[in-house]
This record gives sequence, C-alpha cells and structure tokens, in this order.
Amino acid sequence: MNSSVALCYLTHNHPDVVKEVFENALDEYKSHGIDVFIYDDSDDDKTKDIVSAYMEKGYENLYYVDSHGVQNGDLKYLLVIQGAGLPKAYDYIWPCKDRVWFSGNFLDKLCEGMDEGNDVVFGLSEDARWETLPCVYKTYYTDACEFYRKYASFSTNWECLIRKRETMLDPIDWDMYRVVYGVGENCNFNQTLSLFARIAEMDSFKVKICRFAENDRVISDKAFSNWSGQVFSLWIDKWVEANFRLPSMYDNYKAGAIKAQTNHPELFGALDRMIGYHLNGVLTPEVFEKYKDIWSFVTDLDLSCIEMIANGDEKGAVLNIINDFENSIKEHKFGRAWWLLASNMWIEEHYGKAKFAILTYYFWLYRNQTLIDGSSDVFKDVDCIEDIFKKTNLKAPE
Repeated sequence: MNSSVALCYLTHNHPDVVKEVFENALDEYKSHGIDVFIYDDSDDDKTKDIVSAYMEKGYENLYYVDSHGVQNGDLKYLLVIQGAGLPKAYDYIWPCKDRVWFSGNFLDKLCEGMDEGNDVVFGLSEDARWETLPCVYKTYYTDACEFYRKYASFSTNWECLIRKRETMLDPIDWDMYRVVYGVGENCNFNQTLSLFARIAEMDSFKVKICRFAENDRVISDKAFSNWSGQVFSLWIDKWVEANFRLPSMYDNYKAGAIKAQTNHPELFGALDRMIGYHLNGVLTPEVFEKYKDIWSFVTDLDLSCIEMIANGDEKGAVLNIINDFENSIKEHKFGRAWWLLASNMWIEEHYGKAKFAILTYYFWLYRNQTLIDGSSDVFKDVDCIEDIFKKTNLKAPE
C-alpha cells in the first residue's frame, strides 16, 4: 500500500481480546503495511505486556499508547482522530473498538480505497439495514445529503470508518465543533458529528463504501457492549440531539436518519427487546411517560404496545403485535408488515414454524424487490393474511 494508515484500537481491561485480535490479524495487518496502535488505559499491565511480547517477536508495525488519565472512551476516540499518540502524520486514521478484526481480502479493498485517495473509506454490512425504502447501493458517494440519509446510522459504529487526515481531520476547528456541535469528552457521537459536519464544510468530497463479504469481519465473543442501563438516555436524548445539531443542509433527512438507528431490533424496534428492558427495570411506567411524545419518532412499535410492556402486560403487547401485523396486511402497508415480521419472534410462536416460513419467504421476496427495484408485486392480490396462506393452501390459526 502506498498510503500510510494508523489503525488505532481503543481498549480497556480486555487483554484476552487484544491477544485474540493479534493471533488472528496482526500478520495480515503487517503484510498490508498497516501500523497498529493499542490505546490502553487498563487497570493492570496485562494488555501492555501482551503488546510488548508481540513487539519483541518482530512486529515493527505495533505500538503501545499509554492512555491512562483519559477519562472515558469518547475522549479517547476524540484524541485519536486528533492525532494524539501517533509518531507521525499518517495519511489515514482508523479508530476501532478492540474486539474486531478483518480478513486479508477485505484489507485489500480498504487499502485500495485509501490508495485511490478517497476522503473516507467506510467498511460496513448492508445487512444491518431494517428500512424498507428503496436504497440503490453505490460504491462511491459525493453528495453529502445522500450519504447522510443512507449511512448516518452506520456512522455510530466504531469499527471501520477510515478518514483522510489532510482533508477530513486536520482542517477541523475543534473549539468551534465543541461549541456548535457538542463534540467533546462527554459526547457519545463524536464520530458521527465530526464526519458529517466536516463534509458539510467541503466543496467536494468522495466516500468509498467497502461492504463486508462473509467472514470479512470477525467480532470476538470475549467482550460486548454494556450500555443497556442507559439505552434510553443514549439513543433518545443524546442521539436525537446530536443529529439536530448538524448543519441545516441535512434537515430534511434527520428524522429518517435518527429512526433508521433507533428502530433497529437491537434498540427499540423489537417487542422482545423492549420486554427485556422492562424485565431489567429499565423500561418502567415512568420512563414510558417521560418519552410519551417521542416514541413515534424513534420506533414503529405502537404506542399502546410500549405502554403495555412498561406496565408488565406482556400478553397484551404480544396480541397487539399480531393484530398490528394482520391489520398492516389488510391496509396494504406491507413495508410495516415486513418490519413487524422480521423483528418480532412472537409472530413465529403465534403462527407456528410452517406458516411462519411461508410468511418469511413472501416478505423476503417483497423486501428484496422493494430495495432493488423500488416496488414489488408479490402481494398484488393480497388483502389479508389468508390470501398469503392460500398461495400454499395454508390457513391462519384460529
């Protein structure tokens, strides 16, 4: 690779994870000319010792950055994209959470993207999408609003957003970004804000999307995110505010970008997830009331369904989902019906595996056609759920 890149792993008390990454990917990083920096503020020296041991093995591309004293991960991320701890001015800076690594084939794609001189090289999987709106996938993006509309929700992920230092990072007035956009040590969305605010300032830019194939990205099972206790303050209060602080050029797309993230089944888009929040004492009647006027902005779950969950009425919430699903079919709201089907395991329990398989098949066809062609005729003659089962001579349960 002709470009220089600093891959900066942010870690805290995960020596076993760091070792796993090294065992699986350090040779590939070295062969691709990628310098690897471990930003560590662990409570002991285990991670530091692992890094030192690998450096002694001859990995000249490996560096340890003592990050003790940095108060949290958000500040650590901010310092990384400002170049703190780097021995030289790299062409590209690549922050990454510590539990992810990438295949050699995928690194080839990333290196090619950097050598092309793109301002941003973004590795991701479109499988994370849960919208049913048409989305023609492109490799390159040069329109700020189009890029924001399609990928704002992806920008919250600290895995593979690589930025060209000279165009995307060095020109940033960080003091101004702190005042205007809220970027700082207490901001959970420094990556999103600094990315789209900077693009809005540029006369021209170019982003290359590199999409994961199977096994291109591996995530360790030795570590996981643990923010469920603050899920509502993080993804309602802070995520909504972060988007609305972005420049006005994005205004027409902000509501959609916010909901594309929060309506995901891993957050607020699945009944079982919301029930889990209630069982863990996170979704209470008080929390429901606090966000009563905001729920429709962040999830497509029916308001009455969320209220039932908050009050412990799990059975009522399940019946609400089933009725919503069948009514969506009757009203030809097939996009909503697909979302309910795909994000709620209760539908399978209600209809049984055989009928659920039929529903999944036809709605899979519907969504694929909608995403690719913008429309679908799969349900052309369908006015109720029975019409779907008639295609295979099945009946809905009584």
